[in-house]
Amino acid sequence: MNKYIKPSTFAVILLFIIGGYALFFEPLIGLADNGDFFRIMAPNDLKHEEDRDVNVFGYFTNKYDKLQYYNGLKGKIKSTQNIIIQIAIKIDDFFTKDEKFDIRFQAIICLIILGISLYWMVEIVLRMTDSEKLKYFLAIIAVIIFGDIGYIAYFNSFYGESIAYPFYILSIASILKFSSSEHSRIRYLVIYFIASFIFMGSKNQFAVNGILSSILLVSLIFFKIKNYKKVLVLVLSVFFLISTALMYIVIDENIYLINKYHMITRGVMLFEPDVEKVTKEVGLNRQYSLLAETIYFDRTPIIHPKDDLLLKDFYSKYNLASVVIYYFKKPDAFMKIMKLGWKNSFTIRPEVLGNFKRSAGREFGEKAKFFSLWSHFKDNNIPHNSGLVLIFLVICLSAGINRVLKYKGNKYPQITYYREAIMIYVFLTGFSQILVSLIGAGDTDLKKHLFMTTVTLDILFYFNFAYIVSILYHVIETKSK
Repeated sequence: MNKYIKPSTFAVILLFIIGGYALFFEPLIGLADNGDFFRIMAPNDLKHEEDRDVNVFGYFTNKYDKLQYYNGLKGKIKSTQNIIIQIAIKIDDFFTKDEKFDIRFQAIICLIILGISLYWMVEIVLRMTDSEKLKYFLAIIAVIIFGDIGYIAYFNSFYGESIAYPFYILSIASILKFSSSEHSRIRYLVIYFIASFIFMGSKNQFAVNGILSSILLVSLIFFKIKNYKKVLVLVLSVFFLISTALMYIVIDENIYLINKYHMITRGVMLFEPDVEKVTKEVGLNRQYSLLAETIYFDRTPIIHPKDDLLLKDFYSKYNLASVVIYYFKKPDAFMKIMKLGWKNSFTIRPEVLGNFKRSAGREFGEKAKFFSLWSHFKDNNIPHNSGLVLIFLVICLSAGINRVLKYKGNKYPQITYYREAIMIYVFLTGFSQILVSLIGAGDTDLKKHLFMTTVTLDILFYFNFAYIVSILYHVIETKSK
C-alpha cells in the first residue's frame, strides 16, 4: 500500500472523506446556536433567517441572511474569527451570488486547515517508527482523535472554537515541523505565527496564549539557529505580547461584566460551606453572599446584574488581580477549581447543543453518532477526575525524559530538543485555560470553556501514545527475531 500512498496523505484523504460527508451532505451535521451567535454574526452583517424556528439549542441551521440595511454593530466585535468569516462570505458570494450565507463555506476553510495540520502531525509521528503497518495505524489514530465529530461539528457554527481548533492544531504542527526540519525552515515559523495569532484572537479567553507563544518563541534564541531567525522570533514575540494586551483592552463591555459577575458567584463562592466568610475575605459586603451560585442570566434574579447598587458597590470592589491573590492565599480554594477544571477536561461535545437541522427529522437536541468513537470513549469509559490527569501527565513527562536521553545518545541536532519545549507549551495552553475559565468566569458553561484543555490533552496523548507504541513495537519485533 505504501507504494501508492503515504500514511500522512492517507490520513488527510480519510479526514476529507469523513469530514466532507458529515459537514456538506445531508443530513448535515453542525452545532445549534446557544444564543452566542449574534455576537459574531451581527458585526459580519449576518442574521438568522426570517423563517427560522425561534428555538435555540436543539437544531442547527446552515443558512443565514445577509443584512440589507445599515448595521451599527458592524466591526464592533474585534476577533480574528471575523477574518475567516469574511473570507467564507466572499467565497460564498463568488459561487452563489445571493443574499444568503451558507456556513459550509466556513467549514471548507476549517477542514482544509485541519487537513494540512494533520498531514504535518502524522509526518512528524512517522519518524518514530520504521514499521509501515504501524505508520498507517498511527495515521488512522490521528484521524479518529482529531477528526472526531465532536471537533469538526464546530466548523458548521459561529462559535469561536470553530476557528480556534484548526488553527491551534496548525500552529503546533508547523512549529514541530520547524523543529524537525534539518534547516529549520523559516516558512514554518511564519505559519506558526499566523496560525497562533488567529487562534489567540478568535476568543478573548484565548488571548493569554499570546504570552505563552511569546515565551515559546523567545526560548528559540538559546538554540543553534541563524541570527536573523533569532531577530525574527524576538520581533514576533513582542508582537504577541502587544496583541494580548490589545485583546484584553478591546473586550466587549457586556462580556466583561458577565465574566466578572460569575468570577465571584460561580467561582469564589462556589461550593463554599461558609459563603459569608468567603465574601468578606474577598473584600465584599456580606450581603452579597446571597448571590452565591447565581448566574447573570437568571430569569428571576435577586437583583439585576446591572443594578446601580452592584455597579457601584459590587463590581468596583474586586478585579482579576484581587481574585488571583485570594486563590493564592487560599490553597484549598485553588485546589477546588483545579479539580473541577481537570474533571471537566475530557468532554469534547457541548452537553445541550443539537447537531442536526430540523428538516432532518431528528429529535430536539439530538447528537450525531457518526464518527464519534473518540468523544464517546472519553465521555463514557474514562474516569473524569484529576487523579487520572496527574497519572497521564507523569507518563508524558517520563516519555519526554526518555526522548531527551535518546536525542542525546544518538547525537540529534540541538533543535530537536525544542520539540519538548513545544510539548510543555501545549500543556501550559490547557492548564492556562483552566485558570482563565474558572478564575475569570467561574464554572458557567465550563465544559465548553475548557474546550482547548481537551484539545491539548488529546495532542499530548497522541504524540506520547505514538512514541510509546513505537518503542513497544520495536521491542516486540526485536525479540521475535
